[in-house]
Amino acid sequence: MNVVDAVGLPRFDALLWRQAQEGHLQPLHDLVDACEGKPREHVVVETIIVEDSNPLEVIHPTNLLSSVLTVGGVSVMRVEDDRGPFVLSAWPTAYDGVFHLIGSIPSTDPRWDKVDRWLSKAAPQVVRCFLDHDDFVAIGAALSEHDEVEVQRASGRVRSDRSSWNRGFRALMGGDLRPDHREIVEEAESQGVALRTLHLHVGDVMDVLLRRIAGATFYRGDFEVFENRVLSRLALAASRRRELLSNRARVVHEPPKQPIEVRLAAPLFTDPKATGEVIHMLEGTSDISFAVVHRNPYLHVVVTDNRDGSNYDLFVTQPDAIEIHPGFRASMGSLTRIAQDLGTYFEADDLRESAPPKPVSIFDLVG
Repeated sequence: MNVVDAVGLPRFDALLWRQAQEGHLQPLHDLVDACEGKPREHVVVETIIVEDSNPLEVIHPTNLLSSVLTVGGVSVMRVEDDRGPFVLSAWPTAYDGVFHLIGSIPSTDPRWDKVDRWLSKAAPQVVRCFLDHDDFVAIGAALSEHDEVEVQRASGRVRSDRSSWNRGFRALMGGDLRPDHREIVEEAESQGVALRTLHLHVGDVMDVLLRRIAGATFYRGDFEVFENRVLSRLALAASRRRELLSNRARVVHEPPKQPIEVRLAAPLFTDPKATGEVIHMLEGTSDISFAVVHRNPYLHVVVTDNRDGSNYDLFVTQPDAIEIHPGFRASMGSLTRIAQDLGTYFEADDLRESAPPKPVSIFDLVG
């Protein structure tokens, strides 16, 4: 539970808002350090991708009672809410179009649910990025340079039946350690589980929660290490995703680019009933229109994003992949939204550009 100031704001929010009003912001780690106290306050981070806009101006509902201030490249918004006011800020990263949304209300607080809804409605102008198991391992490896990394809790979803998977580990006595990040990733993969969260204890350095939907919660410790080892890697993952999914639309008189491949960890699409899950997923996606062109033995679906008119052809011709072929309009935000919605629903472990097809030989043609 966060301590609030005289006007109802948590310590971090109060300091951040006051400095924004004064037109001068300290670096993020200095702000966090200045708010240390008991009980500890969380710092919740969500890493987002934008085309070329200020994310708070985009996600800011027009009927919301709030104020937005901009200091340098940082935007700060104070939101009045029945559960108490809070402050949300957007901090630019070292990469174009990638921002960290920062708040100090816990991610389990209903007010953060409100932020999640704003982000969902803001697509494709603002989109999230998801991490894969390699990203979890890379962040854990970076933190292990500072101290032993132990997993306190892990959660995931079993790919085969979409059931929940949860593990918790008590602190051990003496010099014994709980499992580290690599062991948990290996265990999850051996059981066909896609990780959703990892709560890491890094010796005397830090406690941090990593989330598959690119984000993290800093519970305690050295925030500068968190900034350099965790936030920098979240920003890098988002930047790579943005680069992969930018400028993919078809152009007249130019050969089309290779499709984007949503690669699954296991061969799910083994029959027409299984490929029907793609249709089921699209039916539950807001502001999407689609038409099924071919159903059996392969799946071909034409998809339109009604939010900005982007259009795609989806193909399932392999048991472990979905191919997305962008049309003549395919914005970065829309393609990111579609690809990551598919990746999240099917617990994909990779998004990538498909490899060019191999040349066909005369022997292939004549058998």
